[in-house]
Parts: sequence; structure tokens; C-alpha cells
Amino acid sequence: MNLQGKKVMVMGLGLNDGGLGSVKYAITQEVAELIITDAKTADILKPTIDKIQALPTHNVPIRYILGEQKTEDYTQVDIIIKNPGIPNNSPYLEAAREAGVMITTDIELFFSHINALDYKPKVIGITGTRGKSTTTALIHHILSDYYGQDKVLLGGNIRKSIFNFLDKIQKDSYIVLELSSFQLDYVKNSPHIGVFTSFFADHLDRYNSIEEYFDSKTHIVAFQSQSDFAVLNIDNDRIKNLATQLQSKVITYSFDNTEADIHINRDYIIQAGVQFMHTDKIALYGYHNKYNVMAAIGVALSSSIPADNIISSIQTFKGIAGRQQSLGVVDGIEIINDTTSTMPVALMVAMDTFQDKPYVLICGGEDKGLDYSDLAKQSYKNLKGIVLLPGSASILIKKYLANIPIYEVNTLSEGVNKAFVLANSGDRIVFSPGATSFGMFLNEFDRGDKFVALIESRKTN
Repeated sequence: MNLQGKKVMVMGLGLNDGGLGSVKYAITQEVAELIITDAKTADILKPTIDKIQALPTHNVPIRYILGEQKTEDYTQVDIIIKNPGIPNNSPYLEAAREAGVMITTDIELFFSHINALDYKPKVIGITGTRGKSTTTALIHHILSDYYGQDKVLLGGNIRKSIFNFLDKIQKDSYIVLELSSFQLDYVKNSPHIGVFTSFFADHLDRYNSIEEYFDSKTHIVAFQSQSDFAVLNIDNDRIKNLATQLQSKVITYSFDNTEADIHINRDYIIQAGVQFMHTDKIALYGYHNKYNVMAAIGVALSSSIPADNIISSIQTFKGIAGRQQSLGVVDGIEIINDTTSTMPVALMVAMDTFQDKPYVLICGGEDKGLDYSDLAKQSYKNLKGIVLLPGSASILIKKYLANIPIYEVNTLSEGVNKAFVLANSGDRIVFSPGATSFGMFLNEFDRGDKFVALIESRKTN
């Protein structure tokens, strides 16, 4: 896709790296004019704007439209690079389509860039409702250990723009991308190795139906060829059915389905019918991380990495920030940061994972149109009390966890203080919201950063 000489808009600058990366890319492509829009004001976006203004000298004129916006702003450009967080049914996008404006995303531009190269680096893409971030990080860890840090590049839905490493791509590079459904919406290319970790109802405030949401996710493998690989969790019926429809080489994994290429039997991960590794070599909490490990094994074997190297790397992987992350012990209480828990199933996984000793749960936030009723069937073992943040999802959590002492608070700081009052030495405090961060925080990462800061302040006092 050629941007040179075009009037290009970056729609949704944001405070993460994605919008900034799109701006940098548009400038390098020598667009005729660059328009940057966002519903946020210039004051809020100042950190990102300062980075744009600090870019090396260029001849591209830049115009900002921040805060108040008008429909005509979006109909008088050639191409819009849409931030994934902006709904596809935005009235501004609808007007742009009617005006014949081309709408694309950073991920689709990235694939266009890769396809235009004389050489073809290996692209590995990971999606799924749950598990994609940990699986992405683990795959990156395994490949980096074997091929070297300079040969393995990481980007996508992890606050790292894929445009930041274009100049580092070589013929023998491996590019590992975490891809959300929002990023996959417009994509008509699939990676060489596509991973689909799980599927649950989610983002129903954004998609018209669960079928529409699933269809977006399938883009991770839908456009693959016979020389590509699809690594699929077939414990989900939708993904299992998808596996029968693909042209690519399918590698299946399952917790206990012996028909899967990779599965678990008597605490061993079985691959191709033989014992690959014992699950006690996995350093991560929870049964769900065994799924993530199986997916990573499928990718690593497809990338020609020997089994001994794969096992060695799995043993040294300690997880990532915000995903059931231990923040250590404060006043004898272990602190768990699970801020990326944005849906009820993630909250239930946390409750399963950490019930081995008494714990206090901090949860709540805004709903995404999801069903919280399964919380009523959840095990309450060792749950001493729930500290509930405000929000529409919190009302549902309170309804379905009614048998547990619940303490409602107005702020995260107040919630942390209350949790320390309820917990004793030897207990845990588990921060697993099970809801979105809308209203109180910029996003789940901002929410996690603020939680970590509150815990760190207690360590120093």
C-alpha cells in the first residue's frame, strides 16, 4: 500500500505506542500531509505529542484535530490509519467509507511492508480471548534463547508498535506478534504461524454478535497457505471446527484429548505420542498456563527448535507483568497483580488458581455486555472477602458472589487499604478485576501500573 504523496490521517493517537508508531511510519513514507485525530484533548495527549515533536526534522506538514471533531475532517483525506481501539461502526468511519476514503490499520500496513520485501522473514501471530499475552511472551522467550535476541522481534498488542523495528528485519528474522480481534478486523493476511489460544464471549459491547467476534479472530489463520502452520486449542468447539477448514498444516493441542497432537496425560505433556516434558517444569501458576505452554511448544517445534532447548527455555520463563504476576510479600502477605483480567472467565481462573491458601480479592469495574452468572457456581474456597471497585460489572459480581463478605470502595487506593485490613500474614491479596478499566483508568495497563505503585509505596513505608 503506497502512502507517498497521499493525504493521510492517523485516527486515534492515544497514549500507547501504536498511534505514535503509525505517525512515524507515515512520515517515513513521505505523505503529502498528515492529520492526527483523537477524542482526547491536547493536554491529555501531551506525552505522545511531545514525542512527535521531538522526531528528527522532516518535511511532512502535520495538523492535529484533538478533542472536538467534525465529520468533514474524515471525508477529505485519502487514507485513514485507524487505531484498533476505535469501533468499526464509528460514524466518522462510516462517513469516510461513503466518501471513498481507504481505511486501514497498522497491522495491515505491516503485512503490506513484509510482502513487498525481497526476502520473507517468519511472522508468528498469536490471538485468543485469553492466554495470548503469556503465550506471545513465552514464544518470544523460547525463540530468543535459541536464535538470539537480535533475530527475534516482538510487537503488536503489547504497547510496542510493529513499526519500531522495520529497519531491524532481516531474512532470518522471526517476528512475534500478539494480535487482538480489533487488530485483526481489517487484516487480509495471516502470519506464517498462527496461534489461536482460546475463545470466550467478549467485547460484545463492540461486536454485533459472538459470531462476528469469532470471525475476526479467525483472520489469524484464515488466509494461510499450505506451507503455513496453524496451532489451535481444540478444547474449544469453535476452534476445533475451524481446524477442519484450513489449508495450512494444523497442529492441535488439548488438555486431555488424546487425539490432539499435543496434550497432557498423568502430568506429562505428550507430543507426537511420546512424553515431551513433565508439567512440574513449568514455573507459572495455574492449569491455564499449561495450555499456553502447549501452544508455545507447537510453535517452537514448527520453528525447528530442538526439544531440549524448548524445555530449558520453558523452565526459565517466569511470566509477564499484569498476568497473575507476583509482586512479592508485604507485611507477610503475597500480592498478585492480575490487571489484565478484563472478563468474568479471567476472574474465575484467578479464583481457581489462588485458592490454595486464604486470600482477599480486589475486583470490579465496567461491564462489556458479558454474562457473569457462572460466578455463582464458582468455588469460594479460602476466599476471605471481596473488595469491590465501582462500575456496572461490579453490580453483577455483587449479585453472583452474594455469599461472600463484600466491601465496596470508591477508589483503588481505598480498595488496597481495605484489602490489607482484611488479610493476615500468610494470606494473599489478589487483584483480578474481571472487568474493564473504563472510567477509573486509561486502560488495564494504567490500572496495573497504579496498583503496582500503591503496593510499592507500602514496601517503602
